[in-house]
Order: sequence, then C-alpha cells, then structure tokens
Amino acid sequence: MFISKITLKNFRCFEEEHILEFKSGINYFVGDNNCGKTTIFKAIEFIRSGKNKEDWISKGKEVEDVSVEIEFSGEDIQELIEMESLKKYKNYISSDSKMLIMRSSKPGTWIDSKGKEKNLELKQVRVFNPEANIFENPTGIDSMISDLFDAQFVYSDLKNEDYQDFGKTKIVGKLINDITKDFQQQEPWKNLQIAHQEAFGENGLTPILKDMQERIENILSEQYGKTKVEFNFGLPEIENFFKTGSILLEENGIKTHVSEKGTGMQRALALTLIQVYSQIDKKTDAEVSRPIIFFIDEPETFLHPHAQDKLLSSLERISESSQIFITTHSPYLLKKFNKDTHRIKVFSRREEEPRVRDGEELNLFPFSPSWGEINYYAFNVVSEEFHNELFGFLHSKVAEKNKCYEDGKKTVSKTITSFDNWLEEQEGVTKTDEKHRNNHNNYIDKTMPVYIRNYIDHPGEDFEGKINKREKPNTSEIKKSIDFMVELNQMI
Repeated sequence: MFISKITLKNFRCFEEEHILEFKSGINYFVGDNNCGKTTIFKAIEFIRSGKNKEDWISKGKEVEDVSVEIEFSGEDIQELIEMESLKKYKNYISSDSKMLIMRSSKPGTWIDSKGKEKNLELKQVRVFNPEANIFENPTGIDSMISDLFDAQFVYSDLKNEDYQDFGKTKIVGKLINDITKDFQQQEPWKNLQIAHQEAFGENGLTPILKDMQERIENILSEQYGKTKVEFNFGLPEIENFFKTGSILLEENGIKTHVSEKGTGMQRALALTLIQVYSQIDKKTDAEVSRPIIFFIDEPETFLHPHAQDKLLSSLERISESSQIFITTHSPYLLKKFNKDTHRIKVFSRREEEPRVRDGEELNLFPFSPSWGEINYYAFNVVSEEFHNELFGFLHSKVAEKNKCYEDGKKTVSKTITSFDNWLEEQEGVTKTDEKHRNNHNNYIDKTMPVYIRNYIDHPGEDFEGKINKREKPNTSEIKKSIDFMVELNQMI
C-alpha cells in the first residue's frame, strides 16, 4: 500500500486546492527553499494528529476551511484490511483497491449504522464510504490510521532526541521493540522477574513498608472507614527499561555519546537507523504487516558524494517494499532516476510557474537522466551542456530518420549545415539576426540552436571581414532554444 494522491486545500503555503500524485517507489521533491516541499510532510502529520485550524490554515484564508485528503492505493490493501484491528473498515475500500482519508475544518454530518446523525469536525479523521459516497467518522477511525501505516520522518533540522528517544513510538524504540519480542520468553528476562519478586515481594521491600502501610490504614479507617492499603511494585513493562537507554559511538577506542558528535554523524546515524528499521520490520510470509512510509528531508546534508551514492543505493533497496518521499537540492541523488518507479515534483513560488509540476521530462534520451537534464527540469538550471547534449541527440535522430528539406531535394546528413537548413524550415524556430551572425567557411548560421551550439564550442568575438557579429547567447536565448528542441524532439 502506498500514498497515490494528496489533495491540499488552504494548507499552509498551498492556497486554494492542489492535487499531487505519487508513485509507490521514490518520490523526489525539488525546488528553491521555502517553496513548500516539506509542507507535504507536515500534511501527513496533520492527517495523523492535527487539531487546531489556526496552526495549518493558509495566511489570508483564515475565514475559509483547511483540509488534507490522502488516497491510498495498492493491491495489498485488501490483504492489509484483514488485520484484526482493521477488519471493520472493509466497506471503506473501493472496488479499485483505494481508500480515502481526510481531515478538514469544514463541518459536516453523516448517518451512522443506527440511523443517528453525527457531526464532523477538524478533530476527527474522516474516511470515505464509496457506497454512501460520503466521508464518515466511524468509531475507532483515529486509531485505525496508526494501524494502517507507519510514517517515519527525518527532517533536515533533526534534533538528537528525535532518534535517541527509545520510547516505542520513536524509530529507535520501534527497532528495539521489534527485535526483542521473543526476549521476554527467554531465561534472562525470567530471571529478572524472579529477582524483582525477591526484592519487592514478601521477603524484600514489602515487610519494610508494612509499618507505614498500617499507619496509613489506621488513619484512613478512623476518618473515612475501614480501608486496606497495599504498596505494589510490579515489574515495569520492558519498554520502560528501554527508555533509559542511550546510543554510544566508539571511534579509535573512545566511546562518545552521540549528542556530542558532529551534526554530520548525527544525520548519518538517523539515516542508518531507518535503513536498519526497514530491513527488520518484516513479517513472515503468512503474516501481514502495515507499510512503512519514509519522509526524508535533504538526505544529502553533510554527506560527501561518495556517501550520497551509498545512501542512494540503500534507499533504492528500501523503495522496493516501502514508499519514500525525499526533498533534495542535490542533482546527485537523482542520477539513478527511473521514470517507471520514481516521480519528481518541482515546487516553485514564482508567479510565472505552476505551484507544483511534474518533472517526468527526465526521459528525453536513451541514457536519461543526464546531468544537464536533471539540472534543467528538476532545478531550473539552464546550462550550455544540456543545450549541446540535446542538440547532438536531435541532430543524430533527424539524420537517422532521413529527414529532408528544400522540398525533399536534400537529406539531413552528419553535417551541421544540413541540420541547420532543415531546422530553418521547422515551425517555431528562432532565426539568427544581425547580433548573432556566425560565418564559418563562407556559411552563415541560419537558426539560433545552431548559432548557440557553435558559440558554445567556439566562443568569442570574430569580426573577420566584418561579416561576423557574435554576441554571447544569454540564458533566455539558450532556454528558448532548449524548449524548442524539446518540443521538436517529441514531434519527430
């Protein structure tokens, strides 16, 4: 099971309605700082525990409603819903194996199985009933969300306590709890139980406290009636012992508490823990386990390229069984982008650009994604490298298809001049002007894609014979040429 869609309405920096679709593997979020990438992570937290409208509503939209809707998909939903804690929610799975849950400040009502009308408020999680075509809040739905999926967050400003806390709701505590379930049936734990009974039972602490116990009983009996008092020191749950734990790292024979390590080591530990957790939290084939969904903010932080490469390989393995969301500013983490199992969302706050757009264009070449392609589509970086890469690919493609020009009299060959003549006849091409004149071997470039390509390969002014006027192409001109060639590539 995975998150296939999230719909935001007036949620933080996402004014009005925004719909984002995802894949079950790795989902990359790229874009400038403060453009809303980690807000998607916060939307998951909102679904799980949001209570106050004021904490989440978009600025300027205070009089409107805020909501987050999540669509879960996957063939294993039908199997997952057979878990004892989820069985009663079978009717909320659609025929195409989808489930919708939502939290919204918009009030509403629904009729329960007893015919009683019930209210819907922000503090209640709602689940969509495909038969009734309405969102409902059946008993226990809030706890059902926790049973449905496990969300693990690693933020870029991660604090030590977030992953050193051994409580069973934290990742370290979950990891330890999962691998020590059988420990309570083994001799060391049973010996501890016996020792505890000896220390706190009839032969230990209990008789020492007997006098105090009797004095309390006497006063209670005189003032409130006969009452028995007993001090009970039961053996704490094993999770309580884990809470006192801590993580020590040893280097060169010296043990140091992880809180005393540098930020880079702390981040490395956090990322390592989720990798180990994803490997351990596996059940037998006969058992069903809830999915783990990872939300990782800028995993490249404090990691050199070699370490990023290793992390990427680990995340690839994890994504085979767990959905992963990654915010990143690193093109390096996208070098193994696979359009079949990965998805890229490009976030922007620029008025001339969509708020969130798909970056699925990273499949132009057989060798995609290239560095230039990644930087262009994922990070809005216009590069000369990508222009020439695209130019060379398009030229070869046109030549291989034996495209003709001059009314079919000539065919595009390996020469750039033949490609230039063919380009000149294509709709939408920008032609050279008086500022962009490149004369070579008595041939003057006719189109800007060719002019830019030649200028990149042979930069500099050339006034030979006062025929040339070679101005350096600016970013806007290079971008326009790239966009033209991308569109042309899709047409041929």
